Amino acid sequence: MRIQLVFPSWPRLRFQTHFVLPPLGVTVAAALTPPGHEVRLVDENVEPVDFDAHADLVGISLMLVSQAPRAFAIADEYRRRGVKVVIGGFSAGCLRAECGRHADAVVAGEAEGVWPQVVADARSGGLKPLYRRRGAVKPEEIPVPRRDLLKNEAYAYRGMRMADLLETSRGCRFGCFPCQVPYFTGHRHRMRDVEDVAAEMRALDNDKLYIVDNALTQNEAHERRLFKAMLGLGKTWVSHPISDKPDILKLAARAGCWYVYQAIYGPSPIIRERVKRLHDHGIAVEGTIPLGAEEHGPDIFQRMVDFLLEIELDLIEVTVLTPFPGTPFFDRMKKEDRLLHEDWALYNAENVVFKPARMSPQELAQGSELVWQAFHREQSQAARMARLFKRLPVAKGWDALVGPAEERPVPHQPVGRKSFWGKPAEWH
Repeated sequence: MRIQLVFPSWPRLRFQTHFVLPPLGVTVAAALTPPGHEVRLVDENVEPVDFDAHADLVGISLMLVSQAPRAFAIADEYRRRGVKVVIGGFSAGCLRAECGRHADAVVAGEAEGVWPQVVADARSGGLKPLYRRRGAVKPEEIPVPRRDLLKNEAYAYRGMRMADLLETSRGCRFGCFPCQVPYFTGHRHRMRDVEDVAAEMRALDNDKLYIVDNALTQNEAHERRLFKAMLGLGKTWVSHPISDKPDILKLAARAGCWYVYQAIYGPSPIIRERVKRLHDHGIAVEGTIPLGAEEHGPDIFQRMVDFLLEIELDLIEVTVLTPFPGTPFFDRMKKEDRLLHEDWALYNAENVVFKPARMSPQELAQGSELVWQAFHREQSQAARMARLFKRLPVAKGWDALVGPAEERPVPHQPVGRKSFWGKPAEWH
């Protein structure tokens, strides 16, 4: 069969830097496809979907809730042309009923051990409406993605190739209230063998990686093993939070840690100290700033800006807290009749889709935008991005240029200073 795997586009954040990272889910599905089939990947974020290209089966990867409307439109068009469609991915399970109205089959949950059966059933004409694996995927079942099917030249920002995505583990035991990860991959943290991970990294022709694990902080022993295995690979990488113990930070820096994402819900001495420790080891920090938590009132915006400038964050991504389906937050908002609507295209972490506890939806929307403007008043996001990119090492010949890893200087260069919180009219 000719199998087409599609990663749909979605509404981007207005203030987000518009670069595109290569998708992971479709490349994993491609790797799981049994031999004897022709597989093609289409990432609609970098190329249009060619509906006229022959396909016997189409698999659509629904990672983000905000991709759903476009995923359904693509599915409807293929089905109109008589092509069988399967929808799977991170958000397919929590939107299972809706996916089922637009697809011949839905894969809810992890694809390992399931996708080959889907392909076999499609070939025999016996697709089932729903496929769900029994039990969690074992780490050794996770395949090396088929990145060779991607158009690597399309994933660049100002001429610089962006990071390839890679996972070293699945599942998250933390269960944070707004997060979909436990719904999809479960609460048990399952770690891949670090030598297998290092071999996958070594085989990549890209010197930049994005480790997509939900939280490496779940297991410090895994962090230590992983970072030791990465020494000498010549990779520069980004990840979600890492532990801030000195020995782990030193290992991470030596292993090529460029910057980490850190969720910041409000001013906190713990966050202040964590950011300082990361900076002291030469690791930059991008703050993910979700606004609209139950404890947030109209005063959060000024307090947040002052705090972010005080701790000298390198970058920020301001988001509106969003109750994604499949999370306790969504269930609570629905039970309390606080959802404004279920227009999934607007569930992209920019639009207010629920009634906040201590302010109006309008106040939350305006305040989120003002936080972005105030933080960037003295230094634009473009300038901050440029400063961050200038810190990238030269992957090949790095040691010859700057000396052994242990001897590399790792000074943090502040990117801003604390400024006053002006009146809204002064920010424009």
